[in-house]
Amino acid sequence: MRQKKMNQNDFSALDPLGKALLAYWKGDKLAQITQEYRSGETKTIPASIFFRNINEFCPTEHVLEYCQGRILVVGAGTGVHALELEKNGHNVTALEVNHLAAQIMKERGVKDIRRCDFFEFTGELYDTIIMLGHNIGVCETVGRLNILLQKCRSLLVPGGQLLANSVNESVSRNIINNHGYPGEQEFRLSYAGNSGRWMRWLHVDFETLSRKAIECEWSIEKLVETQDGEFLARLIAA
Repeated sequence: MRQKKMNQNDFSALDPLGKALLAYWKGDKLAQITQEYRSGETKTIPASIFFRNINEFCPTEHVLEYCQGRILVVGAGTGVHALELEKNGHNVTALEVNHLAAQIMKERGVKDIRRCDFFEFTGELYDTIIMLGHNIGVCETVGRLNILLQKCRSLLVPGGQLLANSVNESVSRNIINNHGYPGEQEFRLSYAGNSGRWMRWLHVDFETLSRKAIECEWSIEKLVETQDGEFLARLIAA
């Protein structure tokens, strides 16, 4: 039996993440999340990474120079990027589905927080949409990238832009054949011995993203690229 999609109003897969973030925020500086893949591979992620400052951003997160107008941050988490944008005078809306992360954002001072599924968020237009932390992966599969881009278009003013980072799994983890596209990931998160349900996420390489963007009549350019296959792209709706 395959797991539910993340965009069907059941975000319980993220519960362990929210609890680890809250534990860190309340003083447990050693809190960490375990990420377990279907392959059996596991890795631990320190909760502290979700509270990093601009000096700790990876190269593909430095988007300030590209931002313009009103900004929508998708998957805003604890407000890492929203806070930096606000500090620089930008009008920011922070979109987040996890209630504990949204609570932390509020306590950290993010001004405009919306608890909503990205695919159901409507009614407002932005000049820039930001999907950092590989959050473009919320579409789950390569086949659903066109749905994500259509949704972005509906939220952007004419000529608006999407700034997104992702990673080529064939480079970053040396995955060549994963019985399909290597960036279509299945994993679950755990914290303090409690596991969430299995979820799906997409890590997409730049060439595949470019092909999908062109199919959907977007222009695309690579702004930053690292040796481990990570990149920052700017897409503009034609």
